[in-house]
Amino acid sequence: MATFAVTGTATPLGALVVSGLGGEGAVVALPGAADDTPHRLDGAGCLVSLAVGPCPSPEPGGAAARLAGLRRALAAADQAGVNRVVHLSSAVVYGAAPDNAVPLTEAAPVRPDLGFAWAVELAEAERLVTEWRDGGPGRAAAVLRPALVVAPDHDGYLARALGGLSSPRTLGDSRPVQFVHVEDVASAVVVCATAATPVDGPLNVAPDGWVADDEAAVLAGALVPPPSLPARLVGPARRLSWALGIGVAPPRAGAYTSHPWVVAADRLRDLGWAPTYSTEEAVVATTTGSAIANLSPHRRQQLLLAGTATILSGALLGLFLAAARAIRRATG
Repeated sequence: MATFAVTGTATPLGALVVSGLGGEGAVVALPGAADDTPHRLDGAGCLVSLAVGPCPSPEPGGAAARLAGLRRALAAADQAGVNRVVHLSSAVVYGAAPDNAVPLTEAAPVRPDLGFAWAVELAEAERLVTEWRDGGPGRAAAVLRPALVVAPDHDGYLARALGGLSSPRTLGDSRPVQFVHVEDVASAVVVCATAATPVDGPLNVAPDGWVADDEAAVLAGALVPPPSLPARLVGPARRLSWALGIGVAPPRAGAYTSHPWVVAADRLRDLGWAPTYSTEEAVVATTTGSAIANLSPHRRQQLLLAGTATILSGALLGLFLAAARAIRRATG
């Protein structure tokens, strides 16, 4: 019977992966990045690394702790003779740029925005995993790069912000966005961990297709998309929203809310994986707490196309303009 050592199990995704692998073999669940006792990996045939992952916690020092934990886990795998790793990363490592292909394949270079700490952390984690893979014969490391991961009953603040569901946008801009349901990410991890032949290299995780960011906001339950502002005001508005803690992306993540970085998952599909949810279904299925969230995706699209939001959008634009003026006065 196969034995899987899984780090980062104290999350909705971790629980789903443990459940999925439980039918395939024994599971050693490690809630954090790595247990302090490396011998717990003894006998494991595969290390499943979820602790860096696509849903970071914002606490200070979190990135350093996660990377240190990953190093410990890989060292323990080395000591225990594990020759197979499945590591969860994110498509943010590709970076967001106006010249990105739509969609990106795994052949695209890793070029995270150096101002966005989370993307840099994930790229460094991938480097560590590749270094481990190249450090011994017969090793394989599958690196999964999901689109924005959404889960029910989970505050995916960063996914919502980077997906354009809560961040102010530049007037006139529109870009494709892509969301993947946490259940589909878990099934991708299980497929790679249990494949008869060890899987190696990067694999994108996403449903086929994408939607425009303003449409995604309506699908997520907003009566109106986040306001579109003149380019000179977007930065101040984002900084104000971030300071107020209302769930927008960090100011230095602006490229990820302005440019495309959607991906194609053909390589993963060739392994037999298929998503259960489309981008639209993933957004709707994980949105709660709003009256419009109970409407069908088709009805939400009708509201958007009918222009229901026009007046409210103007009001929100006015609020953000006033906030931006206040910032400018306060900063001289």
